Amino acid sequence: MVYYNTDVILPGADTAKVCGKGFFLSERGLCLPCNCKGNADHCQDITGVCINCKNHSTGDFCEHCEDGFLLGAGPNGRRSCQPCACPLACLSSFAVHCDRGTGSLRCKCQEGYAGHSCERCAPGYYGNPMVIGSSCKRCDCSGNSDPNLIFNECHNVTGHCQHCWGNTAGANCERCAPGFYGDAITAKNCRECECESGHCDMHTGECLLEAAISLCNSCDECTWSLIGDLRISNKTLDQLKVAVLNISTGAAANDRIKYYNYTALRLQVVTPHTLLFQQAGSVDTLCIFETTNTGFVSDLCCSDLRESDANGFVQRAISAANVYNNIIKYIHDANITSRTTFNLSQKAQEVFLPVRLWDAVIYSVKSNHYAYVAVENLNILVPELLDKLRVVEQKKPVNNVTTNILRIRELIAQARSVAKKVQVSMKFSGQSAVEVHPHTNLDDLKTVTSISLFIRVDPDKDPIEDRFILYLGDRNGRKDYMGLAIKNDNLVYVYNLGGEDVEIPLGSKPVSQWPAVFNYVKVERLGRHGKVFLTIPSQSSSDEQKFIQKGQAPGTDSLFDIDPNDIVFFVGGVPAGVKLPPPLSLAPFVGCIELESINNDVISLYNFKETHQMDMVASTPCPRYKLAFSQSRIASYLFDGTGYALINDIERRGKFGVVTRFDISVRTVANDGVLLLMVNGLKFFLLELKNGYLRLIYDFGFSGGPNRLEEKLPVLQINDAKYHEVSVIYHQSKKVILLVDKGHVKSIENPKTTLPFSHVYIGGAPSNVLKISVYRTELATVVGLKGCVKGFQFQKKDFNLLEEPGTIGISSGCPEESFMSRKAYFIGESYLGSTAKTSPFDSFEGGMNFRTLQPSGLLFYHREGSDEFSIALENGGVILNNRGTKVKSHKKQYSDGRTHFLVASINNQRYSLMIDDKDKQEKKRPPSASRTSSDSTLKNFYFGGSPHSSLKNFTGCISYAYISRLERDIEPEDFQRYPEKVKVSLQECPVRRPPAALQSQNPRGTRGEHSKKHNSDDPNTEGGSCSQSPISRAPQRTFHYGGFSHSRHHYSLPQHALDHRYEWSFCVHRWHLSLSLRTISSFGLMVYVCDMEERSFMALYLAHGRLELTFSAGGDPVTISSQNKYNDGKWHNVDLIGDGNLGRLIIDGLTLLETRAPKDRGTNSSSQLQGPLYVGGVPPGKAQRNVPTSSLHSIPGCLRNLQLDGEWLPAPDSFGVVPCFSGSFEEGTYFSTKGGHVLLDDSFHLGLRFELQMEVRPRVDSGLLLHVRTVEGYFSLFLHQAIVLVNDGTHEFFTKVVPKHSLCTGTWHRITVIRKANVVQLAVDLEVNHVVGPQGPNVNYIGPVWIGGAPSKTIHVHTSFSLATVL
Repeated sequence: MVYYNTDVILPGADTAKVCGKGFFLSERGLCLPCNCKGNADHCQDITGVCINCKNHSTGDFCEHCEDGFLLGAGPNGRRSCQPCACPLACLSSFAVHCDRGTGSLRCKCQEGYAGHSCERCAPGYYGNPMVIGSSCKRCDCSGNSDPNLIFNECHNVTGHCQHCWGNTAGANCERCAPGFYGDAITAKNCRECECESGHCDMHTGECLLEAAISLCNSCDECTWSLIGDLRISNKTLDQLKVAVLNISTGAAANDRIKYYNYTALRLQVVTPHTLLFQQAGSVDTLCIFETTNTGFVSDLCCSDLRESDANGFVQRAISAANVYNNIIKYIHDANITSRTTFNLSQKAQEVFLPVRLWDAVIYSVKSNHYAYVAVENLNILVPELLDKLRVVEQKKPVNNVTTNILRIRELIAQARSVAKKVQVSMKFSGQSAVEVHPHTNLDDLKTVTSISLFIRVDPDKDPIEDRFILYLGDRNGRKDYMGLAIKNDNLVYVYNLGGEDVEIPLGSKPVSQWPAVFNYVKVERLGRHGKVFLTIPSQSSSDEQKFIQKGQAPGTDSLFDIDPNDIVFFVGGVPAGVKLPPPLSLAPFVGCIELESINNDVISLYNFKETHQMDMVASTPCPRYKLAFSQSRIASYLFDGTGYALINDIERRGKFGVVTRFDISVRTVANDGVLLLMVNGLKFFLLELKNGYLRLIYDFGFSGGPNRLEEKLPVLQINDAKYHEVSVIYHQSKKVILLVDKGHVKSIENPKTTLPFSHVYIGGAPSNVLKISVYRTELATVVGLKGCVKGFQFQKKDFNLLEEPGTIGISSGCPEESFMSRKAYFIGESYLGSTAKTSPFDSFEGGMNFRTLQPSGLLFYHREGSDEFSIALENGGVILNNRGTKVKSHKKQYSDGRTHFLVASINNQRYSLMIDDKDKQEKKRPPSASRTSSDSTLKNFYFGGSPHSSLKNFTGCISYAYISRLERDIEPEDFQRYPEKVKVSLQECPVRRPPAALQSQNPRGTRGEHSKKHNSDDPNTEGGSCSQSPISRAPQRTFHYGGFSHSRHHYSLPQHALDHRYEWSFCVHRWHLSLSLRTISSFGLMVYVCDMEERSFMALYLAHGRLELTFSAGGDPVTISSQNKYNDGKWHNVDLIGDGNLGRLIIDGLTLLETRAPKDRGTNSSSQLQGPLYVGGVPPGKAQRNVPTSSLHSIPGCLRNLQLDGEWLPAPDSFGVVPCFSGSFEEGTYFSTKGGHVLLDDSFHLGLRFELQMEVRPRVDSGLLLHVRTVEGYFSLFLHQAIVLVNDGTHEFFTKVVPKHSLCTGTWHRITVIRKANVVQLAVDLEVNHVVGPQGPNVNYIGPVWIGGAPSKTIHVHTSFSLATVL
């Protein structure tokens, strides 16, 4: 309360009155109160200027703050000058000035400090301002730093000098470098040692003996420095990951206590003297969190903090609050409805629940700021770490350093995964914007683009205006794009595929009529077809409301053409300098947005690249009631294969007893994935999915090895997209009982042993836990679960997996899209069949992505009686066949291993076929084509093959297929729902692009595949002398496989391998097979050998990048798998050793994995594995029951140095195998000396008038460039000098160019041929010649055009050169 001085000085009075404290004498003689804002006791008479401002204020009326302080609310609620949080308020403030600017704190740092909040040291200084008591000090390099540098360069944290000058070394350049001696500090005269060994005493120059030289001196000092940095980085990122997942327990608890107290005051249940706040240690933590969220802190807090930091608690809390904040732990709190915040009238006995809920709502809002800060730190730290990793990896460090690098990369991925799954909103003020990391697989976005999000607007507070919501496209807004906006009170979905803008307004529910809660919005595009969905959650008096609007792009373009280097994803607004397309050039958004997914992958605004004018403190995000929508009302958790839940100290909720029970409810379509895993040393318990079936393996230290349950019973197959309850009961410490859907499946007895575990992993596990797979091969193939878990119980007690501190990378909810299979992989004997109300013969549109290395195969098929409708590949081209009328693609290169998108349409006027938005062909509908009655009966159709078609089944991948149906809108087909699924995989698509070479001749005439890359040299040069590059080479016994699905070598086993001593049997004899592997593929078969019935076999293949050895000695097969992945593009040595029924897999001479295969007692133990030995792949039909479908194709990569028992194998039969080149590659097509050639096009006609141009780089001095053969004659272009030879069946004539310099110089040359009837002109670079031939018959040369060679029956000349372009 303010007291006023009521004394009045009367005019003319003899005695002057003096005003009291806090008052001044005015010109009129009145005592008026000083206007010093409580920051001064006295002020000058007449002027009222304040005297001796205090509390860090300044100015005539104490209205400003001193440098280093900022005006804000103090502990008593009054505004006062508080220390700048630059970076840590009174604890560590290094700003000379700070202000709030447009809302965010801006710091002007003292000399030696830098960063937005002065949180780091400036160049030339070192230290860590984020640590209490630390400051930035000037670098001290003893005057020996590089004089060309503006600053003395040293490490910004440690202060170690990084560029010592004048032959000096050391942390401060304080000594002479190794190999030099002298005085580095005063005289600065470091001189080179004059010793034979090159080493001497660093002070005297006395030579040292070799024995006295430390081994460390021979090490690369740079490498060791980098390793040191790496250790620091590893530790930093470990802290980041831990803190991102678990904020300090004490800090979190005390912060919650604060809000308990706050709510208790609101409820007026207890008095301030009985608040929970009085618990020990809470003052420190509360002050710290106040510092984090307000940017300043009271003097009281400061003094308390300084005095109580004896054990470093404050520093740990600051680190947790400012840098390593929790993202996951409090996400679940956002699930709580905001309605609980208004429930303040409950009775006293009901206090606890409202307090808990109120706390959750408030804390979820505060944790958004922590998430924001944590992701900002990720964006700074991760690029720096990746740069360091690249430098260290270039040094080819030893194994322990490599392990450290892998650990860091794993932590980075985990931290990014956490940021990606932050399910909370951001509030946009009308000036802010967020740029989000776009989708990782941009190829998927081309055909289908789907974005879902939650939007909250408040029409009562913010009148609805035209506003921008989001944009996905290029930075300049000139190419294809899609976006969302509010226009004319409607939600509008906008996209452009290269033609006109498409706008789809949702007019059925104006935005001004939306309730002020989060509403669910989804926009999707499939080809030209677009949809926008709106779901308004149920209110107290209404059910959930759903709205939908459809549209489609004009024209024929269907693909979203995006540049990976230029794509941006903006939400809420865009920064200056980014130009939006006209339909989206609107005012920024006002309200709250929470991203949900993009193409069904979880995405978050907190996985941002950059934010613009986003103030998480001033613009508090809106809490969302996540149970508002019907599909979210069942508590469930989404696992994407990368995360896991960890329950530490599981007995805190229940004890192991006579009956110990675990219950988990799972829904998935995946073939493989871990459900439960417990590990303690070499003891383990594993419940997982393997090939769609439940598998249980455990070993508690049993003498007889692990117990197993891995039968393929129908009840154990649970990957059918339905929830299944799986229970494991451990009974009386000697029996494991497995229940599925409450029904008993099987019991397994074991020696009586108490469960030796305390932690349980659900859905996956970190790599450091799975390290025991080196010794326990049963864990080597463990992969993360892709699916949903509805609940987990231990001893019938529920666990909230998101609240468990060790949980990483899972999210709440279980979207239906997670169980839809949009992709399928076919192996040549596969097909998918279903029914629909459709009429392909009369009115139809269908589309799909396809990817294959096979030139022929059936993609889609429908038949009614004798009428057939099909879409198929034939000789690399696509053909649409409708009742015998065929539409053929112009190009015939669609079996190139790339993803292609086709659209086929039928209407009253024409039949159309479009591929990749470029190759469009159509035919008019034949007048004779009768119309089928448009009945609504269900009709059969097939993808990938058909039991009723004579066409060859497809080998490859089909994805995002759609067909027009009468019963529903166009949408991607869900292959999971198809009733006929024959030998098809709905999980992985292993098809990759072909190898870096064309076909190589082989005995069976298998046709190789075309590639756009070729190797720049071939050492196996034949013919004349040519310039050779020493960079690239094709080493002997090194081969590239994978040109097509069954690319392979057949090796006949050597005679000694067939005699009695070397009989190939896993049951009796020992053998040793060795080879080296280099690939970037995740899947593929490398070695396979078997007996006649394929009961005994051995297979080596890649699965998910891991090496797997599967073998059988006639009994059940066993598999051993590597923990690490070996698809890194580097060479790895692999040894396979069989000794009886024991199999060993040795990788790079370091990793040893082994296991035993059970013998089949009903068969002869000497069952032979007969030849041939298949390497690189197998023939069609082989190994299908012994090798996973995804790995059954040829390995796309290189194998070399194959040996059996230390000896080279004889020359094999080759099927589509080419040399494996190393070195530089360049654009063009490589042709080998062994007769490779390309059939340009079956339908390509040269005619009598044409111009042909190509660029060549010969590796031999003669060969065939082009050849056309017809019944009448031929047309050929040779490289021997340069010759064009023409034969029209009657006459033969030619022209040639003899270049001044050889064409065989290793450089590119352009050759042009122009023909006009009997005149032929030939140009080689700038040299030209022509010939006028005799008049003869008009031979159009209609026939196959061969490039680079021709079949031997056509011509006997071959070549070896690189062909860059054919025009």
